[in-house]
Amino acid sequence: MTTALMVLQAITSLLLIIVVLLQFGKGAEAGLMTAAGSESIMSSSTRGNVMVKITAFLALLFLGNSILLARISDTKYQKSILDTEKPISRALNTDAEQKAAAEKAAQAAPTSSAKAPTAPTAPATPAAAPTTK
Repeated sequence: MTTALMVLQAITSLLLIIVVLLQFGKGAEAGLMTAAGSESIMSSSTRGNVMVKITAFLALLFLGNSILLARISDTKYQKSILDTEKPISRALNTDAEQKAAAEKAAQAAPTSSAKAPTAPTAPATPAAAPTTK
């Protein structure tokens, strides 16, 4: 099915290019279909109206086919090749590792009922600074 849609996409794009080049432009020489023989078949307003409708139809067909091909391609390849690979480097967030190391250190520290000595504290009021005369 994908191959058929790809062929349709190629044909649609070629037809769209041809129809756009055949359209009557602002100047008399702008379109490819401005030869004297073609004027007898269709008038310029009729030809322009038909070409605009054909261009709009081909553009919508091209757009719809592109979206359909993208959707088919997306559902076909949902899995990434990197899903099964292991990461090469370690994680950047090491908070969990640091927390686990701190817990191990806390468990390894001896727990005794004796109170550990504390460091001396500073006096509540500072002593007066000596004055020099």
